[in-house]
Amino acid sequence: MMTPIDARRAAFYGRRARTPVTQTFTSSGTWTAPASTAMLDSLVGKGSNGGAAPLLSASTTVATVFWYIGSGGTNSGNYDWASATNSAISQRNAINAGGSPSYTFYNISQHSNNTYTVATAGYSLSGVVAGSATIVYETGWLSSGNIAGGGSSQNWSATVSWNYYGSPTNGSDSTALGYTFAGGISGGVAPTSTHYNIAVTPGNGYSIVVPPGGSVTINYYQ
Repeated sequence: MMTPIDARRAAFYGRRARTPVTQTFTSSGTWTAPASTAMLDSLVGKGSNGGAAPLLSASTTVATVFWYIGSGGTNSGNYDWASATNSAISQRNAINAGGSPSYTFYNISQHSNNTYTVATAGYSLSGVVAGSATIVYETGWLSSGNIAGGGSSQNWSATVSWNYYGSPTNGSDSTALGYTFAGGISGGVAPTSTHYNIAVTPGNGYSIVVPPGGSVTINYYQ
């Protein structure tokens, strides 16, 4: 007749006789519980890491030159192309300093009756990569001489382009057997979390969702 101690010893060695199994998913799939498994020892997982701040590009017009037929300027005389170009270059240089620079937009209006107006407006940017700013002049923009045009009104612009960093991104979650494993936050590394003693139904299939870079590991005995 088996004593209680013998029964416990038999149960102990019976458990020891079962085979430990570790199964890791690094992509989505389905895990089917073996017929001999009604409990997971542990479920370990993590989502994907967050993404680093992306390098992006942007542009803005820093100077526009208009040629108008007729009168209308607030100043007497002719505005010259060199001054317009220098104004555009100075704004390119201000943006090139990087960080959160301030720059001035120049709106230059030259009239055919030898009058002109220069209007300005201040703006600021953020996250500019220092040294990344370049300037492009629209076809017809000149570097010297007085601003002049033909028999109709015209306009030309100077545009500065630069690079900047956008916002870091969050990673995607992994999910398995009713549990969610978080992705990394704001570009960070995804944390690993573990759940223990999870009941399953032998023979049932369980959906596992794993984004690229994430993982789900199932530990059980069979």
